[in-house]
Order: sequence, then C-alpha cells, then structure tokens
Amino acid sequence: MGFRAVFIVIAGLLISQCNSDSAESTEVKLEGLAFNQMKYPFEEQSFNFRGHNIVYIDSGSGPPLVFLHGQASDLLNFDPVYPLFVSGNRVIALDYPGFGKSDKPEIMFSEEFLVDLLDSLFDKVDIKSANLIGHSYGGYVSMVYASARPERVNSMVLVSPAGIQKFNSFMTTAMRSAFTIETILKTSIKKAMQNYHNTSVTWSPEMETYALRRLALLTEGGEEYRLYAHAMVQAMELMLKTNVRDRIGAHQLPTLLLWGKEDPLIPLKVADEAQKFIPGATLKTIDGCGHFPMLEHPIEFHRLVEAFVKETL
Repeated sequence: MGFRAVFIVIAGLLISQCNSDSAESTEVKLEGLAFNQMKYPFEEQSFNFRGHNIVYIDSGSGPPLVFLHGQASDLLNFDPVYPLFVSGNRVIALDYPGFGKSDKPEIMFSEEFLVDLLDSLFDKVDIKSANLIGHSYGGYVSMVYASARPERVNSMVLVSPAGIQKFNSFMTTAMRSAFTIETILKTSIKKAMQNYHNTSVTWSPEMETYALRRLALLTEGGEEYRLYAHAMVQAMELMLKTNVRDRIGAHQLPTLLLWGKEDPLIPLKVADEAQKFIPGATLKTIDGCGHFPMLEHPIEFHRLVEAFVKETL
C-alpha cells in the first residue's frame, strides 16, 4: 500500500491532502453549516466531563448499544442505522470532546482520557455494561475501553477498526508531518468530496447526505473548525503512540469484525491480522462496500450487527 493510502488509513481522515484522479471531480458548492446547527436523530442530552460539556443521545429500551464514531466525524456517523436499532435496543452515542456538538477544548488525548470519558457516559446513563459498536477510530476507542474495563463491555463490533496496524518509525514521522491542523484547514471542498467518493464503493443516498454535511461544516470554517482539527490531530497522535492490539485479546470478549470487502482505507487483509490478536472473533464482510458499511449498506449493517448482539445475550 502506498504512502497516501496508509496515511488515510491510520488517520481515519477523509479530508486529507492526498491527490486523486477520481471522476468525481466537479466543484461542490453548498451553504456552510455550524456544528450546533446539525440535526441529531434523538433529543440531545449532555454531561460535564472534566469541566467540558459533552453531548450525547440516549433512546429506546433493551440491550444497551454504545456507538463510537470515527475520527473525522461525530455521532451522526451512524445516523441512518439508529432508527433500525432503536426498536429493540437502547441506542446511546456521544460526541467526543472536540467533535460534533461537544465542547472543543485544546487538550491532549490519552488512553486514560478516553476510558474516563466512557466511564462518565456509562455512569450518566446508568448502565453497568454495554455492547460497543465502533467505526474506524471508534473501533480503536472500543478496544482501548474494553482493555481497561472488560467488566463493562458485553461485546464489541469493530467496523473497519483503526489501531490494529503497526507502522514503522519512518511512516509515523511522515504521517505526523503531513497531518497537521494547517493541512486540514487548507483542504478544499472539491478535494474533500473526491476523498469521500474514493473511500466508498456504493454511493448511497445515506452516504451522500453524510458527505455533504461534512463538507458544509468545512465550508463554515472558523475557530470552532480549527479546534475540531486540533482534536483530530490529537486522536491520530494517540493512536501512533499506543498499541492496543497486543492487549485486546486478553479478555476474550465476544467480538464481531465487520468490513466492507473493498475498503480502500483499512483494507480487508487487516482483518486477518485482527483475528490473530482477537482469538475467536467473528468476521463478516459486505460486498460492494468501502469504508462506511453503515452508510453504504445500512440494512445489511443492521442485520449483521443485530444478529451478533442477540447471539451474545
């Protein structure tokens, strides 16, 4: 895999500065969108975490499912599938600090920070344990939390998870140099749209809605977007500094690895590596799917995850 592809893989970022010859190269024009203008599917709630306001949603009843979004995203990462799950489950999701509608402090990320964040969420919504569903960077967050708090995790669904691959010092240095607040802020709308097309296989209506919303946030820009970029850099830096894959199999938690067969960001071959570190993990794939199964094929995503969760009850 070339440098550009590896860079996007580890960053989990869809607004990078990589070049592309995609046919989807027409200029995109749209109105700007502020973070607080995003429409969430359920009533927004919040709690205080280390002096910062954290936004979350909590709806439905049944087995608790905690959805953990990717790096260049927010809780709307799973927007199309929440209505599918909420009929028989309790759906919970949050925006990490720096993301979505949560406060955007200029703070350093750490594993302790993420573990404390999810502990605070669990305590706020009054659950002892839950099924974690994490996409990309959210998969990494899931593994960090499950390693630290196995007693609070019933099962994990890792959707094209970051944090499995290991990179040498040269690649790590190159990624840190290429992925900065400045490069994120300089990304054009046209380039961002190209990257969304390049990382998906099925351009579904749900995928288009998601991409246009992310681009609208980029269009708005401003200080809040700079702080969001800071959080994305912090998220990548934490993944580069820590190695969770050697710990994640220790507790033998029920785990579903869910991959788009044609994922160009975190390719399917990484699933083979993941299975070495997570003994007993079940692998399911979706045909005609890239990096966003819940957006490209929401019905199939729901079917596979719902079946797995029921098996673990």
